[in-house]
Amino acid sequence: MKLKYSDEFAKSIIEKYIKVDSIKHIGSGNHSDAFVVNDNLVIKLPKHKKASDCLIDEMKVLKGLKNRLSVNIPNVEFEGTFVSDSQNFVFFASKKLTGDKLSRPKFVSLPKKTLNKNAEIVANFLIELHNQKHIFEIKRKDLCLLHGDFSLNHCLFDENNLVCSVLDFGDTRIGKAKSDFVYLLDAEDDEEFGIEFGNKVLEIYNKRIKEIQDEHNI
Repeated sequence: MKLKYSDEFAKSIIEKYIKVDSIKHIGSGNHSDAFVVNDNLVIKLPKHKKASDCLIDEMKVLKGLKNRLSVNIPNVEFEGTFVSDSQNFVFFASKKLTGDKLSRPKFVSLPKKTLNKNAEIVANFLIELHNQKHIFEIKRKDLCLLHGDFSLNHCLFDENNLVCSVLDFGDTRIGKAKSDFVYLLDAEDDEEFGIEFGNKVLEIYNKRIKEIQDEHNI
């Protein structure tokens, strides 16, 4: 069963938890639909039962990452449940993050100094994320916590065109660190960062990982 959300259907679910003065659909993925409610909350509603289960994992990760990263990420403002066709589903709300998305043409046209600073920010974010060992039990040294869908479309930029927020942890999972570089190193996708930027991020990432390993004699 795949759920389809109109504004009214979404409102009927959410208004059991908060007063809904306004609601606007802002995005749809394979697993969830997202709505902005009252101009300051983002609500993720699952499209099917598997997506609902994934939201449970996403909430666990977001709660575990709270105040542990140098960029903003969604929080879990509150969570709720609803029933459809005799099945239970979960959803959650997070504060709407500040920042703007940049198109590929605008991103690649940024000054080199700004691109280099962004590469440092992204590399640092990935290192911080990959070193979070407390949320899930990770026994293998070659595995880490992944964003799972790190792309230009999931980054917000501040007034200086620097990455300030990372969105959508719906595909977060345990895996090898290189998996979070799939879109960064994609030379074909004309909606992504671009291979030159991706290689710069990878260079910084590898250098800092080596420094950390040397510091701890790993």
